[in-house]
Amino acid sequence: MTQSYETGKAMVELGAKQPHELLLMLGGVLAILLSVAIYGIQAANQGIQPSQYGAVATTVVINVVLGGALWASAAITRKNLMNGAIVAGVISIILIYFGGQPGTIGGVVGILGAILAAAKPYMPWSRRD
Repeated sequence: MTQSYETGKAMVELGAKQPHELLLMLGGVLAILLSVAIYGIQAANQGIQPSQYGAVATTVVINVVLGGALWASAAITRKNLMNGAIVAGVISIILIYFGGQPGTIGGVVGILGAILAAAKPYMPWSRRD
C-alpha cells in the first residue's frame, strides 16, 4: 500500500496535535457522525414518524452545530489554552444536555478534552525549566 504526499502530510499534522486537541476534535466528530448515522439508519429502515420530524431535525442541527463548535474549540486552545478549555467545557455541557444520545457521547469526550486542556499547565511534563 503506497502513501501519497497529501496523506503523509495529513498524518504529520495530526501527529503534531496535543492530546487535548485530539479529544476535542474527536468529541465534535462523534456528536456529528453519530447523530447523522443514528437518524439516517432509522429513516432508511423504518422511517421517522411525521410527528417526530421536528424533534429529529432539532437534535441533528444541535449536534452538528455544537459538534462543529467543539471542533473549533480545539483551534482556540492553540491560541489561548484556558479560553479554549472554557469554551469546550461550556459547549460540551450544552451538548450533553440538549444533544440526545449522540450529543451525550460527544459531550463527555469533549469534557475530558476540556479537563485535559485546563490541567495541561500543571502537568509535570509540560513545565519548562
